[in-house]
Amino acid sequence: MFVVETAGLVLAAVRRTAGKQLDHAQMPDIDDVVQSVYVRLLANDGRLMLNYDPERASISTWLTLIARSVTIDVLRKKRLPQVPLADHDGPGREVDLHTRESGSIDSAAPMHVLTGRQHLVLTLLFEDGRSVAETARILGVGEQTVRSTKHKALERLRKHMGAGPGQQEE
Repeated sequence: MFVVETAGLVLAAVRRTAGKQLDHAQMPDIDDVVQSVYVRLLANDGRLMLNYDPERASISTWLTLIARSVTIDVLRKKRLPQVPLADHDGPGREVDLHTRESGSIDSAAPMHVLTGRQHLVLTLLFEDGRSVAETARILGVGEQTVRSTKHKALERLRKHMGAGPGQQEE
């Protein structure tokens, strides 16, 4: 009875928290997260349920907080693992900076100018030919973060190489 009465509230909290990260077309994912909320409530012999204090919060506020927490945990686990640039250079290729072809970002740009993340973003976008969306998914960040990182990296390179701000990349 408890699940039937609270399922709408929990589902709404999961959807609101997940936003676009759990696409509504992926209903099994949303259903799995909702199920995880109830599993968390009943884990350890229902210890979390027993700790509910109606004087501290309403049941709807309390359930919403738990649903948000579970959803955030699930989204964190779904992110792709991040691989340091020094360890990886695309699918199945180990980095060997000494044998990279000329014309690569490593040979064209001074390494000390860019941060590790900026270098990785430029490598994924320009050398590996990945889209902004693919790069964002690989790094576990938003597309706007990739665009911003690319912009800042190109600005650093322009400044270091003496190009004025009016000049654009090809």
